[in-house]
Amino acid sequence: MPRKSNKSWGGRNGRGNAPSEEKHYFGHDDRLGRNNGGPHLEGTRPRVSFKTLRPNRELSRNIALASLDEDIPMTGNSNNNTRQTRQVFMTTNTRDRDRRERMWQRTIARGRNSPLPNRNFNGGQSGSRLQTLPIGESNWYRISIPYGHKYEKDYILRTLLSYMAPEVFIPIMYKVMGNEASFYVDDHKTASALLKCDRKITMTDGFKIQVRAKPGFPQCEIDDKLKERLKQAMSKRYVQETNALDLSKFHRDPDLVGEYFCALFRPAMLMTVLDIVGEHIPTLEALNLEGNKLQNIDRLSVLNKKFSNLKILYISDNKIKDIHQIDAIKDLKLEELKLIGNPVCNKYKSRQNDYISDVRKRFPRLLRLDGTELPRPIVFDVVDDAAKVPLSQRMFVADAKAQEIASQFLQQYFTIFDSENRQPLLDAYDEHACFSMTITTSHNNKLNGYLMENRNLFRIYDTARRQKLLKHGRLPVVSFISEMPRTRHFLDSFTMDIALVTQAMMFITITGYFQELDNKEQPIRHFNRTFIIVPEGGGYCIRNEQLHISQPPEAQLKQLNQQLNSQPILNSQSETPPTLLPQTSTEPAKPILAELSEDVKQQMTMTLSQQTNMNLEWSLKCLQETQWNYNNALSAFQEFFKRGQIPSEAFTK
Repeated sequence: MPRKSNKSWGGRNGRGNAPSEEKHYFGHDDRLGRNNGGPHLEGTRPRVSFKTLRPNRELSRNIALASLDEDIPMTGNSNNNTRQTRQVFMTTNTRDRDRRERMWQRTIARGRNSPLPNRNFNGGQSGSRLQTLPIGESNWYRISIPYGHKYEKDYILRTLLSYMAPEVFIPIMYKVMGNEASFYVDDHKTASALLKCDRKITMTDGFKIQVRAKPGFPQCEIDDKLKERLKQAMSKRYVQETNALDLSKFHRDPDLVGEYFCALFRPAMLMTVLDIVGEHIPTLEALNLEGNKLQNIDRLSVLNKKFSNLKILYISDNKIKDIHQIDAIKDLKLEELKLIGNPVCNKYKSRQNDYISDVRKRFPRLLRLDGTELPRPIVFDVVDDAAKVPLSQRMFVADAKAQEIASQFLQQYFTIFDSENRQPLLDAYDEHACFSMTITTSHNNKLNGYLMENRNLFRIYDTARRQKLLKHGRLPVVSFISEMPRTRHFLDSFTMDIALVTQAMMFITITGYFQELDNKEQPIRHFNRTFIIVPEGGGYCIRNEQLHISQPPEAQLKQLNQQLNSQPILNSQSETPPTLLPQTSTEPAKPILAELSEDVKQQMTMTLSQQTNMNLEWSLKCLQETQWNYNNALSAFQEFFKRGQIPSEAFTK
């Protein structure tokens, strides 16, 4: 997927010429101008002004003084009233005049009876309310206007905006119920500014508008009608050129705020919106969720399932407090992320390198963080989709001929190893063969039977003991193997790797499970055996072998037991002939061991007789017909016995 960091912002409003440091993937068409985050109202916003010409100082003085004399009627600014005021001044003695002068000065200082609205006046009932306006936990406030039903919505909103300027607000879910108009705002500062308007604005009918504010949270039911409106609003926010969707400050969308409260920090609303986007834009590459008051982003874990192509995510200016919260989206293969403006970023003010490191631990592909280019990631830190790790296989063999040789050799080896007599394995080892055994020491209590022969070089420093635990020669090796507990190996659990094949040798590694039969509990063990086999005579023999035994975890044992219920094992009377490893041919396997001695053939005959209950004559005949391949002989017996084609004299002893 090409990087989207080089895309221009593009859009339908001619935003392509934005500065390069701010790449507007999400430049959608709102149809109406935003005016720096202000409300989206039709037409231009008239500025209501309450400023009047400052009255003549002498006139203000005369009116203020006249208002203190209850005997003088106040009928406005008529000439008659002016004459009466002058008469008061002429008939008042000096002491009264001085007293009235002082009272006038105090009146002017307080602004009493002033015809001008005092923009900075916070006293009285309104001031008390401002001081006690609580900060709600959700930071949402319900603004109510008593008797607001008398005025048009636009008139009330423009009047409030003009008085509050330069403060602005977005009214959400404006409604009129009875005599009261109400709406919601999403900020304490905005609610406080609106509260300052209480009884400060005189409407055209002379009524002073009242404003009330209290913490409140709007409610909105999600129904089919709302979903259709959501689709329409999001279609205008989608930028097809960059395959980007801008859901920033979605609760303020001008097409929705009038009737609905579409806050994405509400889990139900967030999932509804993401479901719609996932249905219509499953290939989305860039998503902007800035300014949605997101605090718990666990629900964003669905982004990885819904949008596998998502490379760019903006979640800045939300309420994410801890870096571990973004673990919910760490499966996204992001190339660009915006997280700035969240409380979590304040924790890294003096630790910018730690911030980048902690974010990149979650997103190793990240190339751009908070608008800043990051150093290119180290290649081995990023998994390349084009270089996926191949699926695991039970066999790793580069040479088909080597696979055939190794499969047949090991098939005969484990057939004899699981028999009651392991002496025939003398012909499987070279005269100068070496053998060593180790165990996993953390399971000493369960592997005590092997502890005394454990040749762990990290724990045994005595050179003599090291030498003693290393078995040299054919006889010591087979003698040690013969003393090990009787076993049966689970062939379907085997894996085989042939790491090296030359004309002089073959390096083979086998892993799998076996069961100890001498133990009453018959425990299951895991093993890893490494063989180096070399050509000898007409076949191969073992020059070097290392055996490691460990105790499987309980979870693996449980899984293995479930598998064994339906899979064949060596030395069983299963109807399905067991095979150690897949064969490369349907023809009977030829013996690969060096020519079997008469003693080995005799032992194989006796073992087959004991296992099949046939007499020695028929057991010998069966082995000869299968060219002394014990496994094939046992499989042939089982097949013919199942068909009922073995004569009764074969069982006469």
